[in-house]
Amino acid sequence: MNEGQIERQELLSDEEAMAATVKMRAKLDAGGLTEVNRQTMIGIADRLIALAKEGRPTLAESVMEVDTGIYTDPALFEAETHAIFDRFPFVAGLSRDVEKPGDFLNTSDFGTPTIVTRNKDGQIKAFVNSCRHRGAALVYEPSGNTGAGFTCPYHGWSYNLDGKLLGITCNSSFGNPDKGEHGLVEVAAEERHGLIFVATKPGVSLNLDEYLGDELNQELPHWGFDKVQASKAAPIPLDGNWKLSLEAFLESYHFDYAHRDNLAHFYFGNVADVTPMGRHLRFSVPHKSIMELADQPVDEWVPENHITLAYMLFPGTILINSPQVLEFFQIVPVSVGKSIVRHACYARMDLNEPGNREMFEMTWESAHSIVLRQDLPYGVTTAHAGVKGKAMPKFLFGRNEMALQHMHGEIRKAVAEGAS
Repeated sequence: MNEGQIERQELLSDEEAMAATVKMRAKLDAGGLTEVNRQTMIGIADRLIALAKEGRPTLAESVMEVDTGIYTDPALFEAETHAIFDRFPFVAGLSRDVEKPGDFLNTSDFGTPTIVTRNKDGQIKAFVNSCRHRGAALVYEPSGNTGAGFTCPYHGWSYNLDGKLLGITCNSSFGNPDKGEHGLVEVAAEERHGLIFVATKPGVSLNLDEYLGDELNQELPHWGFDKVQASKAAPIPLDGNWKLSLEAFLESYHFDYAHRDNLAHFYFGNVADVTPMGRHLRFSVPHKSIMELADQPVDEWVPENHITLAYMLFPGTILINSPQVLEFFQIVPVSVGKSIVRHACYARMDLNEPGNREMFEMTWESAHSIVLRQDLPYGVTTAHAGVKGKAMPKFLFGRNEMALQHMHGEIRKAVAEGAS
């Protein structure tokens, strides 16, 4: 799909989306997920039951008023680019996306054309997708397997999976250059917890201990991101600032209205447990079935069967977890008034079991359809149209929108750090 165009596709109706959710709920494994921390999940479930009874989420200390110029100011967008997107890593994909030596992902989302691959020793590597001769791209497909290395299609220069220059056609014409100094330009990349973190440009180092922090480094392994199965994915180009795209995923206040004919049948609207984790946060939404736990002994609880739990990794990666699937959203800034939401769905269910592949396909279609038909038009494209030219001067975030307030606070903090 070309950037700037929304793919023409048949989207599921509300009735079909509901049917997919009902079918997925009916296939719940009573044992839940074996690797999650039971005490952590029980604590979240206990808080969510109390919040559901009160009909509210975790509350911020106060309301927050935001000047809508933050979505339309080109100078601020430039400052965000340098202070945030040039500085913090992004999640290029999951380990299963680059499983075997020679597998690769090809991305230019954050300005640098980048190949992410796995070498013969099983280590993740990333390089600028540009031949050291005259800059031609080495791979053109979004993903695939390149075998033992990369060969430039323009003049035939070749490189191994560690980026080392192996061969120069007509070598003598180039004065027998030192091949050790003409390998591919490396970009920092590291695989952790089944996720592949990549810097957005050469010369930027990764420190995932510092970036993720202790809490996330302890929690992320519990979700088995390294064990997910086949995925479906599609980009969604949008006329809207990247912060509006991110906001669409950080509150359940809209469930009873935007999703009244689908998700609202299964989830409590405007109820969520929000836990900031440094720059990041955890956001948990209760299914209506969570009230069943109140009548069960706590040692029999399987909370993940009644909770959808998401992590927001700063600045724009969303990981939404259920026992059946992982929904992955990556927010990509394009310009001050354009962004891309990359959506992928990974299966946790055994796709070899009869009926599971069909259910996975419908789960993907349901989630993608709801996001395209409701979340993004309401929260991004029409919202951005309203703030252009200062037509709408200010937004007011309520105490019930704590995750949005946290996100905006961390963005302001990062921009200030970049200016100092």
